[in-house]
Amino acid sequence: MNGELDLELYTISIIGLNNALNKLDNSQMNDEIKEMFKESCNNFQELYDDIVNDLNQDEIQFNDYYMFFQNGKQMFPQYIENLKSIENEEINDYINSLINIFENLNRIAEAFPSQQG
Repeated sequence: MNGELDLELYTISIIGLNNALNKLDNSQMNDEIKEMFKESCNNFQELYDDIVNDLNQDEIQFNDYYMFFQNGKQMFPQYIENLKSIENEEINDYINSLINIFENLNRIAEAFPSQQG
């Protein structure tokens, strides 16, 4: 990106993952659900890569990141816990990738300075 959080990609990623989790809870595993998890995984990987790239730039729009990581400190551990509770071999690779991404985002959130700091 260009030193600022891609809020559109973040929104798409969260909505997609929540929809996939909801469908998984309410339906039998099918190709649509697998595709939703694959898409979520790809979207979150792109978001994570953009964030890491942005945070390594000289100029960063910190305001977006302060709010993102403050929210993430509460949200990321919940997603990690929810994803770890899923036992489904058909989407296991996607689940493990998502857990890894959320754990990496959580590490960054915990290390990210607060807005007051």
